[in-house]
Amino acid sequence: MNLTHIHAFTDAMQRKDLEAMLTHMAEDVNLRTPLVAEPFRGKSAIRPVVEALLSIVDRFDFLEMMQGPQHVSEFFRVTVGSYELDGVDYWKLNEEGLIQEMTVLWRPLPAIAAVQNKLDEVTTEARVPPSNISEFAVA
Repeated sequence: MNLTHIHAFTDAMQRKDLEAMLTHMAEDVNLRTPLVAEPFRGKSAIRPVVEALLSIVDRFDFLEMMQGPQHVSEFFRVTVGSYELDGVDYWKLNEEGLIQEMTVLWRPLPAIAAVQNKLDEVTTEARVPPSNISEFAVA
């Protein structure tokens, strides 16, 4: 499995470079997050969500990559203010090695709730359309 796009994606994420992150995703990518029940489908739906998240995250630290026959995942830490979250990104790639599906898992619950509150503040201030982000709920 070619991990060129995954390595470039995680590098872009650490730099908080949204445009570079999107170039390593398939156009019809599906994103599942702990913040909403339904997945986001397609780059245009993902853009405002990731943009809001990148605006509040202080730091991403990728710690360990795991690879199976049809997936890649990476354990990481996210720092948002005084909160630190443990997370796993689980990726399924298409034939070109682009991210086709991405599932984000975070813990602990109190930190997730704090991140959700910060995202609510950011999206309210930015007046992001409700269909994109305001349905954040801890799942």
